[in-house]
Amino acid sequence: MEKAGRSTIVLLKTGRVEIIGVGYEGFRPVVSDLSTRELMFQAASKAYDDASVNPRRDVGSFICCTEDLWEGWSITDEMVPDQIGAAGRPLCTIPADAVTGLGTAVMHILSGLAEVVVLEAHSKAADVLDKNAVEVMAQEPSLLRPLGATSDTLAGLEMDAFLRTSGFSLKDVNRAVVRGKASALRNPRASYGGKFSEADVESSEILSSPLRVADKAEFAEAGIVLVLASEAWAKKNKRDSVGIDGVAWNSSLPWIEGGEMSVSGYAQRSYSDAVRRAGFKGDLEDFDILELDDTYSYKLLQHLLSLAGTKAAARRILSGKRTALNPSGGSLGVGNLVEASALHRLLECALQLRGEAGSIQVKGAKKALVQSWRGIPTGTGGVAILSR
Repeated sequence: MEKAGRSTIVLLKTGRVEIIGVGYEGFRPVVSDLSTRELMFQAASKAYDDASVNPRRDVGSFICCTEDLWEGWSITDEMVPDQIGAAGRPLCTIPADAVTGLGTAVMHILSGLAEVVVLEAHSKAADVLDKNAVEVMAQEPSLLRPLGATSDTLAGLEMDAFLRTSGFSLKDVNRAVVRGKASALRNPRASYGGKFSEADVESSEILSSPLRVADKAEFAEAGIVLVLASEAWAKKNKRDSVGIDGVAWNSSLPWIEGGEMSVSGYAQRSYSDAVRRAGFKGDLEDFDILELDDTYSYKLLQHLLSLAGTKAAARRILSGKRTALNPSGGSLGVGNLVEASALHRLLECALQLRGEAGSIQVKGAKKALVQSWRGIPTGTGGVAILSR
């Protein structure tokens, strides 16, 4: 048994877990021509073709990351099996982001429960008529929810506190927005790329000072599926794959309840746990690709500082000379995919390491890191380390 921070993983098998197939559909502001179930079916079908597996014959378990409140109905696992080929098969629905789902899949495989596991997540955010109501419902019910503060209000307060305590400035935030939008222009999966200037960001409408419209990732819709297998299964069946070296997820106290403001405890601890699991001896600058959460622009800087450890190291990464930071455009460029946001980052890194990222391909990429955050009001997130 391995224990690190708040993560506990029981390892009964040796070897890595491998990503042997990917599939996706959508990646538009609104996917009006497909229902949630059709979106899932299309993504799953492409993933099974990519992995050359039959879901009813080869897959031992299925995992779907979905939250009832975002779906508009309760017990969403009843709506999942038929769409991803899991009817009558072991299925776990997890109300969490996809790094947690990935960790569950890894445990299924390393514990011997299954040799092949399917991980799915999706966003049909346009179907949710009052997103603020959903986010407020997620808040702590006795003290925070009665305030009626939206996620944007809380984000504005945190952004102000972060800028006051971290050493980063509003100009740094402006550049993060410009960078994400510019990168997204080259990504066919991005809905919100554009030629923004720092002046454009500065003049953006205020949501909750100092947070502006340009600082918030707009919602988008997509379905994403990964097929995972044990290293032994992948070798035996001659599958080309991307390895998962380490994965961890953690929780920390949200800032409004007394948590830290300049860094994120969940990001720091998840990174520490994941690199320990991976046996990684370098530092953050030794990764070829970082796909970090930027649901809000300042969170990209906060997460980067949390993982890099020092402001100097974070600024070196921001310079772009050695490590590619959010080459996909991040959520600011691609869109906020809710519970599927982390799975989008995993997808992008898998495509990069397979050399299939097209116009956004990072030359020679061999090691990538994905970091997730579940969004306000939570202090939860995770880290996954991938290599080729």
